[in-house]
Amino acid sequence: MGWGGMALSAVMSLAAARQAQKAYANDAQASFEQAQMAGIEADQEAINRTAQLREQLASISATSSGGGVSVGAGGSMANLKRRETRLAKADVGAIKLMGASKQRQFKLSASASKTKGKGALYTGMANAASSGAKAYDAYKGYGNKKGTA
Repeated sequence: MGWGGMALSAVMSLAAARQAQKAYANDAQASFEQAQMAGIEADQEAINRTAQLREQLASISATSSGGGVSVGAGGSMANLKRRETRLAKADVGAIKLMGASKQRQFKLSASASKTKGKGALYTGMANAASSGAKAYDAYKGYGNKKGTA
C-alpha cells in the first residue's frame, strides 16, 4: 500500500472510531432509559399492591360488618387485617428491591457502553496514528527516491 492508501486508512480509522463511539452512546442511552422504566414499573407495581391491600381491608371490614360483628371488635378480624397489611408491606418491599436491582443492572450496562465507546475511539485514534506514521514514512521514502527531499 502506498503512502496515499495509508493516509486514507488513517482517516477511515478515525471515522470508524467515531461511528463506533456513537453506536455505544446509543446503547448507553437505551440502557439508561430502561433503568428509568424499571423504576417507574416498580413504583407502579407498589402502588397497585397498596391499592389491592386497601380493597382487601375494605372487604374484610364489610364482611365483618355484614355478619353482625362490630368492626375491629373481634380479634380474628384484627389479626386478619394485620396479616394482610404485613404481607402487603413485604410485597411492596420486594417489588421496590427488584426494581432497584433492575435499575442498577441497566445503569451498569449504560456505563459499560460508554466505556466501550471511549475504548473504540482510542483504538481508532491509535490505528489512525499508526497508519499516519506509516504514510508519512512512506511519503518521506517516496520523496527521497525522487530526489526531492
